[in-house]
Amino acid sequence: MARLAFVAALSLASLALAQTIQYGVEATEVNVAPAVEMVDADAVSSGVDYFPYELSQLTTDVLSNLTNYNLSNVEIFNFSDTEAAVQKRAGRVCKAYPGDRSWPARPIWELLKILLGGALIEGVPAAAVCYPDWPQYDETQCASITSQWETPQYQLSQPLGIQYYVFEGVSCLPPSLTRTGANCTLGGMPSYVVKATNVAQIQLAVNFARNLNLRLIVKNKGHDFKAKSTGAGSLSIWTNALQGIQYLGSTYRHAPSGYRGPAFKIGAGVQALPLYQAADKLGLHIVGGNTRTVGIGGGYIAGGGHSPLLSMHGMAADQVLSMEVVLPNGRFVSVDEKNYPDLFFALRGGGGSTWGIVTSLVVRAYPKQPVSTLTYSFGIGANISTDAFWKGVNAVFAKFPEYADAGMYSYWSISCFFDCSFAMAPQWGNNMNSAGLKNLSQPLFDELADLGIAVNDTVYTDYDGVLGAIEGTWPAASEQGGVWNFNTGSRLFPRSNWDDPTKFAAQNTALREAAEKAGLMLGYNMKPAVNPSVNQNNAVNPAWRATVMHAMLGATWGQEATPDDIAAANKNLVEMMQPWRDASPGAGAYLNEADINEPNWQQAFYGSNYQYLYQLKQKYDPWGLLWAPTAVGSEDWYVTGQIDYYPTQNGKLCPK
Repeated sequence: MARLAFVAALSLASLALAQTIQYGVEATEVNVAPAVEMVDADAVSSGVDYFPYELSQLTTDVLSNLTNYNLSNVEIFNFSDTEAAVQKRAGRVCKAYPGDRSWPARPIWELLKILLGGALIEGVPAAAVCYPDWPQYDETQCASITSQWETPQYQLSQPLGIQYYVFEGVSCLPPSLTRTGANCTLGGMPSYVVKATNVAQIQLAVNFARNLNLRLIVKNKGHDFKAKSTGAGSLSIWTNALQGIQYLGSTYRHAPSGYRGPAFKIGAGVQALPLYQAADKLGLHIVGGNTRTVGIGGGYIAGGGHSPLLSMHGMAADQVLSMEVVLPNGRFVSVDEKNYPDLFFALRGGGGSTWGIVTSLVVRAYPKQPVSTLTYSFGIGANISTDAFWKGVNAVFAKFPEYADAGMYSYWSISCFFDCSFAMAPQWGNNMNSAGLKNLSQPLFDELADLGIAVNDTVYTDYDGVLGAIEGTWPAASEQGGVWNFNTGSRLFPRSNWDDPTKFAAQNTALREAAEKAGLMLGYNMKPAVNPSVNQNNAVNPAWRATVMHAMLGATWGQEATPDDIAAANKNLVEMMQPWRDASPGAGAYLNEADINEPNWQQAFYGSNYQYLYQLKQKYDPWGLLWAPTAVGSEDWYVTGQIDYYPTQNGKLCPK
């Protein structure tokens, strides 16, 4: 109960009064400087100099100076290194919530803002400008944000913006994009946001939230399907501004791992596209996703990260050489194979919003190689029966191990809203030209022809590298954000299913039935390559290492859907996915693109790593400071006021 005793020792009366310094003078931004110390760039233990924003740190000397200056309640910003984990766990209570006696009074928030150098933003939904009962109401501004709302760039530019609002709770969207008559509330969005532009601000926020028992969340670009970067009554750390791309050279040597070769140091807030552009100019490739607005160093790598280069070089998480991280105790540390090796394991694939706040990463790069893509389609029609169509789909699936072994990556879909059709969009050949891709694809096209299937819209395109292929295949306009009309379930299908005709047939039956029921199925053909040049001993779900297909199924609903309607659709998705689980026992799902209602999610998302990861969670975050749905250790907490199959972040976070 030591932590509770600490909180209780802070007089509620003193927390409600204006904060003071020497001689009872009120603390203001004029007489109290931001709590920061500038450290040397080469003070980092990883051997790679800090970025400029990492030079500004919170240290014990800074806190001592504030104490000597008689700043009131300075102890709420202290680090926590000495309490026993058992004591901390025993003291867990519901997180402080607006309206509770324990919720910090405005003077305390003002003190935090002063020490942050003004970087604290009070939570106001962006769409509040559309609602007359909010002081921000402005019809012109409402029209402007409505026109931008469903673009990822707009959402990631907003302190409270996220790409998928359904599991936040759909609390405040522009009126034309939400239910008729909907109102606007803060709902599952944070009460305050720290727009982090240096490490000290992150440390202050972490210590403040831990010491005052606040819910703490982390948001980079807000791409998570399960709304991990939201939470009612929370303090949010927004890492979008942590920018920086530094090429370390072609002969860079990473001492902790022994790696020698091209690498980049990147800020946690760097989007995929600028990184690809920087690498391309140097004749290099980076293992990253096909969505240009995703933050490479955020939840993408933390969740494992699949990529068009997966079958060549492995998961994105495999490419990390080191990280700079603010831990839940507030300390800023370097993490790699030699420094905090267990945390290095967890941060690469063990899920986002769980272990700490990453500020930068060092990732390896690869020589640029050409890419060739192929798109085509076929479907049920006058000359193609339903039976022939599905035989054709099975013929495509049968090629997946061969294609993955050739270093390829395929993105495909099956639409059955009307007559079923199959689209390859695209098949991606790494280190190939059109001639090579044609030779590899021709046996499949011959099989389809033998089935009487005419392949339509066959297009081969050559690119000089990954950047051109991504820009040419997925235009910026194809990316969408700010939506709430769907939920996604997924499954990783193991190569062993292809090795056994009975299992392969059962898998194909399950896939067909799901596509016909749901109307749409998406999938990828790829395998994480074995890559001795990187450390692949990490928390990525072991099921990935045996995978040759990642398939996704969705639940959708209309704009007037009620919470009960959404819950019913989500329940139906869980049930539709069960045959996929039955067809791949012991496999799993990609946690970054999976259902929040996934049964036995610990096994599905983390596999045999889960128990070890749970132990690490207790070691590094015994307070339960960082919490997110389906994250490691999340089963120890719950959000109040939820309904089955439609969990949102609009409620108080309490221990079970």
